[in-house]
Amino acid sequence: MIEYIFEFWWMLPIAFCVCLTATSTSVEGAVFFAPIFILLFPWAAGVTIVPLEAVFLALSIEIFGFGSALTGYMRRRLVDYDIARKVLVVSIPVGMAFGFLAHSVPAQLILGLLGGMMVLLSAAMLFAYFQGGIQEAEQAEGAGKPTRMDAAGRRYWYRYEHGAFGHSWSALGGVLVGFTGIGIGELTTTALIVKDRLPVRVAVGTGILIVFATVLPATLVHAYVFSSGEVNVHWNILFMTIPAVACGGQISPFINNRVDGEKMKVFLAFVFIFVGVLLLWRSLGG
Repeated sequence: MIEYIFEFWWMLPIAFCVCLTATSTSVEGAVFFAPIFILLFPWAAGVTIVPLEAVFLALSIEIFGFGSALTGYMRRRLVDYDIARKVLVVSIPVGMAFGFLAHSVPAQLILGLLGGMMVLLSAAMLFAYFQGGIQEAEQAEGAGKPTRMDAAGRRYWYRYEHGAFGHSWSALGGVLVGFTGIGIGELTTTALIVKDRLPVRVAVGTGILIVFATVLPATLVHAYVFSSGEVNVHWNILFMTIPAVACGGQISPFINNRVDGEKMKVFLAFVFIFVGVLLLWRSLGG
């Protein structure tokens, strides 16, 4: 039993570093973990993990990492629950439905979707950076009562209109989470900051809640289907990675102000493009 639990002990430091990197750049942890399980494990551990199991494991780890980080944003009063509610009423049922559907889709298609999403997300990250990046603007005084005041006393004025566009990206985020485990975090951050002009701190805090609440039921759907014995899940991977990301989520607020997340995104974007191309190649039988 002890040997089984510690079989993948080396994932503890890897998961910790991935969590710190993800929270420093606002990139979903599943973007890192799914390729690690698909591409690294056959070489490093002699273990082949099918794409759908990789998505499930990545989502499971992301729940604990984002859940840990979410508590910090909630304490800082940087989560807009009204915006999250409007998104989640769409993204949660869609994510669950496509989580079930993913188990009837060929593994090569899941692999291709994952690779394609990584390339597209990388392109979006590079585009945002070369357009000047996303920077927190100087705090501006608004008219009337502020929309939100955080725990540090900073005041924020903003308006949010959900509408048809909001329903569209909420549904698309649910589809992506159900199939590939990634995408809704980047969709949320882009929509709230670029289109709706929300303050960056509030957009990121709200986005973390949206990711967490969408990923949790989708992961439970995958767990339910896997419990039928369709795939032999390597549960001992979670024994090493979950404690690591739970700790990383608590430590990340202390290093976020010391890391240039925008420049790190450029490096990660090129890495993700390379990994995405590898996944696409594998999906084609390479």
